[in-house]
Amino acid sequence: MIFPRIIISSDRSNSGKTVITSGIIRALTRKFKVRAYKVGPDFIDPKYLKVASYAQAINLDLWLMGEDGVRKTLLKYAKGFDIGILEGVMGLYDGVDSNYSTYELSKVTETPIVVVINCSNLASTAGAIVKGLKEYGNANVRGVIFNQVGSITHLNYCKRAIPDDITVLGHINFDKSLTIPSRHLGLYTTEDFKKAEEIIQYTSKLVEENIDLDKLIEISNDAGELEDDIVEDLNSEEKGVAYVALDPAFNFYYEANFDFLRKKYRIEYFSPLNNDSPNTYADLIYIGGGYPELHLSELSNSYLTKEWIRKNLEKGAKILGECGGLMYLSKELVDTDDKSYRMVDIFDISIKTKDKLTIGYTELEPKIPNFLTSRTIRGHEFHVSKPIDIGRDVRFAFKNKIGKGIWDGNDGAIVQNGIGLYSHLYFSGVGGLLPL
Repeated sequence: MIFPRIIISSDRSNSGKTVITSGIIRALTRKFKVRAYKVGPDFIDPKYLKVASYAQAINLDLWLMGEDGVRKTLLKYAKGFDIGILEGVMGLYDGVDSNYSTYELSKVTETPIVVVINCSNLASTAGAIVKGLKEYGNANVRGVIFNQVGSITHLNYCKRAIPDDITVLGHINFDKSLTIPSRHLGLYTTEDFKKAEEIIQYTSKLVEENIDLDKLIEISNDAGELEDDIVEDLNSEEKGVAYVALDPAFNFYYEANFDFLRKKYRIEYFSPLNNDSPNTYADLIYIGGGYPELHLSELSNSYLTKEWIRKNLEKGAKILGECGGLMYLSKELVDTDDKSYRMVDIFDISIKTKDKLTIGYTELEPKIPNFLTSRTIRGHEFHVSKPIDIGRDVRFAFKNKIGKGIWDGNDGAIVQNGIGLYSHLYFSGVGGLLPL
């Protein structure tokens, strides 16, 4: 299958990559159906790409999916779209090691690269950086966009050292309004940042005025052909019901995980913040990550939701909590002022918010039988909390071969069919399909 696409990368984080990528996507949607992808496991940037493209943004991660999984996911979600725009993660060569970087993914998927360089404190050195990005790993860098340019003179200095085989696609001038505020887990989510649409639309106008989109499309046409060998699962067995927590406290999910669940379940949504108590029992309850630490009072007072979850556990429902979901399913959450808030209390664990970010990939080896898997699986952890008290009877389903987990190198607190992990999982990733 021929699917035009590019990766938009940079030399580092905080280069304006997400804003410019979103602006490019929105500008292209005026003529094309654009599929947006995010390199890496991040949950927040894809929200902006989704707003920009008017379609779900899809993660591509070599650690979670493996090379074959990345190629298949890229292809699966390309169908019905005209062009793909992939936003890289951090700098071009950054990752756990180079094997899981944007650079490596560009090779695996045969996708040409356009780099964004923030020139606010650079001039001629900007060109040297671009040259280094290309030559360090013989990367397929085909174009450059200069961001935060101060003047035409400044732009000319930035262009000075650009190699002849790299096209200067354009620039975005210095503009304080092109800023998305950040907090402890990264950018504000689109649910909480009400100006997301306004900034994306404004940036798209700047893109149309200052970036050569025709040349960008020309570069995208040089992407390698994708081998179309996907066989769709048309399983029509009777489906159970999966209830997924979705609100400003819990919204860190992979769209591919939802598609995976839809093969076996009818998905319904509920909101712990709204104290929802669905009038039916669930076969599966899935509570993902997010920002429960910003909504402690509301979650503590979600008495109906908490009771509904406990009753489902007693009835034999499978319950999966990831990161923020683990926190909600635990006994209590303690804020930075040492005030305690009672939670669902499935797991006898007290968790406190902290300042230091825990981030990285994980690999989990089963210790005891559980409904998730009997094989070693991969995930990633991304949180600013830590357990401060663990009950004596708490058991763990997994041992961390890689990553910190909940306690003493263990992850996956387990009670009956309830599992709570700090790891975020990719249900069809390396290690095989999770049965769920």
